[in-house]
Amino acid sequence: MRRPKRVLLLGAGGMGMVPLALYLRGAGVRVEAFDDQFHEPIRSHLIEHGVKLLDELSPIKEPDCIVHSSAINHDESRLKKLKLSGIPFYRRGEFVANLFSRHKIIAVVGSHGKTSVTGKLAWALDLCGFETSHLVGGQFKNFFLPSGYYSKSKWVVIEVDESDGSIDAFSPWVTICLNCDWDHVDQYKDKHSFAKILKNLFLRTKGSIIHGDGKILSTIIRDLKNKSVYGFDRGKDPSSFLISNTNAVLQAGKVLGVDFSEVDFERFPGMERRQSILFESSDRVVLEDYAHHPTEISSVLRLRREMLPDHILRVVFQPHRYSRTKALASSFAEELSVADELHLLPTYGAFEKFDPSGAVESLTGFLPPRLRDSAKIFKEFYNLRSTLSPKPTGLSDQVVFVGAGDLNKWAHAFSSWERAKGYKQDAFGLFLEGRLSHQSKLIRDLPIGTMTTIGVGGSTKWYAEPANIEDLTTLVEACDIFELQRAMIGRGSNLIVPDQGFGGLVIRLRGEFWRTIDARCDDSIIVGAGAKLKEICKFACLKNLSGFEFLEGIPGTLGGALRMNAGAMGWEIFDFVEWVKFLMPNGEIKQIDGDELEVGYRYCREAYEGIALRAKLRAEGRAQHLEIRKVIEKMSRKRRKSQPKQASSGCIFRNPKDKPAGWLIDQAGLKGEQIGGAAVSEVHGNFIVNQGGATAEHVVELIQRVKQQVKDTHGIVLEPEVNLLGQTWKQYLS
Repeated sequence: MRRPKRVLLLGAGGMGMVPLALYLRGAGVRVEAFDDQFHEPIRSHLIEHGVKLLDELSPIKEPDCIVHSSAINHDESRLKKLKLSGIPFYRRGEFVANLFSRHKIIAVVGSHGKTSVTGKLAWALDLCGFETSHLVGGQFKNFFLPSGYYSKSKWVVIEVDESDGSIDAFSPWVTICLNCDWDHVDQYKDKHSFAKILKNLFLRTKGSIIHGDGKILSTIIRDLKNKSVYGFDRGKDPSSFLISNTNAVLQAGKVLGVDFSEVDFERFPGMERRQSILFESSDRVVLEDYAHHPTEISSVLRLRREMLPDHILRVVFQPHRYSRTKALASSFAEELSVADELHLLPTYGAFEKFDPSGAVESLTGFLPPRLRDSAKIFKEFYNLRSTLSPKPTGLSDQVVFVGAGDLNKWAHAFSSWERAKGYKQDAFGLFLEGRLSHQSKLIRDLPIGTMTTIGVGGSTKWYAEPANIEDLTTLVEACDIFELQRAMIGRGSNLIVPDQGFGGLVIRLRGEFWRTIDARCDDSIIVGAGAKLKEICKFACLKNLSGFEFLEGIPGTLGGALRMNAGAMGWEIFDFVEWVKFLMPNGEIKQIDGDELEVGYRYCREAYEGIALRAKLRAEGRAQHLEIRKVIEKMSRKRRKSQPKQASSGCIFRNPKDKPAGWLIDQAGLKGEQIGGAAVSEVHGNFIVNQGGATAEHVVELIQRVKQQVKDTHGIVLEPEVNLLGQTWKQYLS
C-alpha cells in the first residue's frame, strides 16, 4: 500500500485508533477523526498533534481511504453515504498490516500483557537510541511517550490485536508471543482455535520468534522448522507477570542486537489503567487495573495479596462483554474468590447486544458461599461508595477495581472521595481534575446572580463553561456520579437566582464551539446552542433568509429558546426547527426531528430533560437584505416602545388563554407596585424590573403579591414563566 495523503478515522477515540492517528500525523498525513465521544485528555492530545476532530460524520476533505475500529459495524446505516462514494474502507488491523507491509514489524501478540510489553519495549528501544516507530494500544502514564510514533526507520513495534481476526494480515519480521489463552470467545471457539492462528503467524514470520514457555506454545514451536526461536522465562507464579513482561523485552533486545544491560526497568513509567495507584494512605490503598480475563485477574489479585498481605482485599469487578462473561463465568468466579470482599458492577457490553446469559448475575452462582451471599451488584455510585467508605475496624484495606469497561470512572470517583475525606464538593472538583480540556472553565463559588439579566441572587457552588460536547458530557456524568444538582443557563434571561444561591453546578455554553452558525444550501442554518438569538437574526439577514426577524428582541441563546420554546410577535422558535441534537439523560447524543419533539407553550420536554447541543433551523424563504432589515427595525421599534429598558428577567407570567398577563396586571392596578428595589414596570405590567438594590427576595415577594392581586381582581391564577434556579415555585406560590 502506498501511504495515503488523507485518512478518515472512525471510532477514533479508542485506544487502538489513537496510536494510528498519531503515527499518521507524524508521517505528514492529513487525519480527520470522528467518534461518538472523545474523552480527555486523549481529545486534547490528538488536537495538539494536528488531528482534525469532526463533530459530524462528514469529512471536510475527501479522504483517500477510511479506517474504522472494531467497535464500528461495517454495515451501519450512517456509513451508507460514505460507502457509496467509492472510497476504500479498511478495518484498523487490515489497514495497519497493509501500511507496514514493507516494514520490519516487531509484532507483540498473545492473550494477555500485550500493551505493557509493547510499551516497555518501545520505551527501552527509545532509551537506547534504537530508531523505530511504534503503535501501542494504551496510553503511557503522564504521556511519557505518545502511543503512536513515526520514524523514518524501517523498524516498527506494533501491538497486534487478535480480537477481530485481522492478525491474519500480518507478516512480522519478529514475533513476540507472550501466551496463548482462550479469549474473544466470539472470534475463537477455544484456545486451540487461537493456537492455530498463532501457528500461522509464526509460519509467516520472516525472522525470529520469541515466546513465553507454555504447554500450547511449546507444542506449536516443536512443529516449526527452519525458524529462529527464542524463549523467555514466564515464571510459574501468576503474580510474577511483571517480571515475565520484562524478560520478554530483554529477549527482544538480544534478538535485535540492542544492549539493555544499562536500562533500569524499574524506571519504566508504566501504562495507564495498569496497576495504577489512585489513592494511598497509611491504612488504605485504591488501585485500578485493566484486567478483564480470569488469568489477568488471577495475576493482579495474587500480586496485590503478596504486596500487602496484612490488608483486607476488597475487589470491585466489572465484566467486559457478554460473550466473554457467559463463556468464562466459572473461571471468573474461581479467580475472584481470592478476594476477602467482592463487589460487582453490571457487565459492560462494549458493542455487543444485551445477553442475559452474559450478565454479571451469571457468575454469582459459581462463587463460594462466603462471597455468593455477600456480593452485591451496584448500579449507583452512591451505594458502592457507602459500602466501601467505612474501613474494617482496626484493619487496613486495599480496594482494587478490575475490568476493561467504564468502571475507571467509578474508581477515580472513589479515590477522589477518599482524597476529599468524604466531602462531596471537594470530591467533585478532584474528580474533574485532568478530565476537562484546557479550554474549559470550572470555577468554585462564583456569584451567579449578577450574570442574569435582572441581576439579583447569590452564588453557585460550581460554575462551568465546557469547551465542547465531550467536556459537557464529562460535567454531566460527574454531577450524576456525585448526585450534584445541575442547571443550564444561557444569557441569564427568564431566570431568578435565589439569594442563598445554588448548591450545585451551573453550566453555560459559551465560546466559539457553541456559537457557530453555518448556512446550508437548502435555505437552512445549523446553529450551536450557545449562539445568541440576536446573532442568528443578524446572520440570517446577511444571508437573505427570512423568518428569523422576531428573534432580534429576545435576550437569550438558542439553547434557552429551545428549552422554553421562546417566542415573540406571534412566532415561536419551533416554527423553524427541522431537528435538534440533544445530550440525553442517559448520556446518549441523539438527533430528533422537530415534528417528533414534545413541544407546547413555553415548553419542550426533550430540552428540559436533556441538553440541546445544536439545531437545524429552516427559513421561511428568501428575501432581499433591505426588506428583512426593515422588518427587523419595525419589530425593534415596537419592542422598545412596549418593553422596559431597566434590568428585568423578561415576562414573569405565562399568558392565560383569554387575556394577556400584562393586561390583567395593569387592570388590577399593579403597575408601579414596589417591594424594595423590585417594581412592576410602568411600561409593561408583565415585567418586574430591578430599580437598583433589588434582591431575589424582593422579586419573589412581588411576584407573590401580583399573583394574589390578579386572582382577587379577575379570578384568574397566573403561573410564572420565569424560572427559579434550583427550586420550584410551588414552595413559594402554593
